[in-house]
Amino acid sequence: MRLLNQRELAAYLSISPTTVARMTKRGDLPAPVRLGKTTVRWDLTQIDKFLDSFSKSGGYDDPDDMLIREK
Repeated sequence: MRLLNQRELAAYLSISPTTVARMTKRGDLPAPVRLGKTTVRWDLTQIDKFLDSFSKSGGYDDPDDMLIREK
């Protein structure tokens, strides 16, 4: 299992760290793994599965609900 911090995940998805936080809060990304009181990481396997299922489903119908809103 490879774990990514917020900056690494942002780079992986080509979005900003702020967008990662916003998407996580909205539930648009898999929940991170909590490693300590203030330390969270995202499982790369879960992120890849999420992205695969998202692309197969055709994404969101409404452009306002797009997964990635900013780069």
